[in-house]
Amino acid sequence: MRFGMLVAGVAMTMGAAMPAFAQGDVIAERRAGFRMLGQTMEAFTQAVNQRGDTRALAPRVDQMIAFINSLPNRVPTASLTPPQPQGTNDGQTRALAAIDGDRAGFATRATNAATAFAALKVAAEAGTVTADTLRTVGGTCGACHQPFRSR
Repeated sequence: MRFGMLVAGVAMTMGAAMPAFAQGDVIAERRAGFRMLGQTMEAFTQAVNQRGDTRALAPRVDQMIAFINSLPNRVPTASLTPPQPQGTNDGQTRALAAIDGDRAGFATRATNAATAFAALKVAAEAGTVTADTLRTVGGTCGACHQPFRSR
């Protein structure tokens, strides 16, 4: 009987701790995804500036599109600021609670970004990525940053 109570107590403790752990993972996964987006965009910028071949970068755009398409599901209310502390350290976030107030607008912006990344992939496969292509993609990123990300 005591063993059963001990197991139940441990299970309850683990259950109470899990949301915080999962929440930390959501923030870390989101941050890693944005880091990947930034690194890939930097690689494209470098290739365009050096008049290099962008075709080798095209497969990386699929990862970008997958991340952007999953983004609306990566911002649960508990992972926003507030209630989470604002910042760039572990457990902190720059994703604002404004996302919660405009989920439809956030999802629309993510869809627009995914569309821009799809156009980037087509251009990358053809080797025709230009600075204007990158500005268009960057504009869709900025459209989300302005209302939904702290500085």
